[in-house]
Amino acid sequence: MTLSLVGLGIAYDITLAGLEEAKAADELYLESYTMPIEEKEISKLEKAIGKKMVRLPREKVESKFLVERAKERNACLLVVGDPLSATTHVSLLIDAKKAGVQVKIIHNSSILSAAPGKSGLQPYRFGKTVTLAYWRKNYEPVSPLQLIEQNLSMDMHTLLLLDLDPELGPMDAKTALEQLEKMEKKYGKRVFGKLVVLSRVGHPDEKITYGTRAELKSKNLGKPPFCFCIPAKLHPIEEEYLSLL
Repeated sequence: MTLSLVGLGIAYDITLAGLEEAKAADELYLESYTMPIEEKEISKLEKAIGKKMVRLPREKVESKFLVERAKERNACLLVVGDPLSATTHVSLLIDAKKAGVQVKIIHNSSILSAAPGKSGLQPYRFGKTVTLAYWRKNYEPVSPLQLIEQNLSMDMHTLLLLDLDPELGPMDAKTALEQLEKMEKKYGKRVFGKLVVLSRVGHPDEKITYGTRAELKSKNLGKPPFCFCIPAKLHPIEEEYLSLL
């Protein structure tokens, strides 16, 4: 029996291979805590596959549940984006191998590659990916800013992923801009200037905007989910592309 991890891509555009794998599964599960998926998209997928999906909460995906199910049947987990872009799913592979369960991976697009490409910045010039989490009471780290600064010191761009909190929802772009300014104030210096704001990458209503933080605050930046690309020194081709935004 097999445990299949099938990527839904950044816009739930399941591949033909993924579709066939989902149709052949005895049990079909959906993990969407790393990236929320709208009900209408779930309905479209279920119609295309021809069967209902059981939604799994984070604690169940991170447990032995799927591996145990796959010992006696073909179990398939649908994952938004690419299945191996989240550490949790690598852990699943480890657990499956230890249990002697065969694993099949059907890859798809990931925000980790799509966002740098859409920004017009050269993908090989990106440094560490950084996540911006909501500030809370007694939790106001400036470590994301320090990582951005570290990337810039090596003349490398930064992909900044915004928080997708179950309670607070996906972080809005302007909320993120305000929090970054608060971080710089706390850190004691300005770390970066212009940036690219990417909204709903891969969807029909995607929006990409480039400018200074002051300029971006007064613009319609689109809808969540958002991510940012913070450029280092620009190559002439990168500069020309960004000028068109």
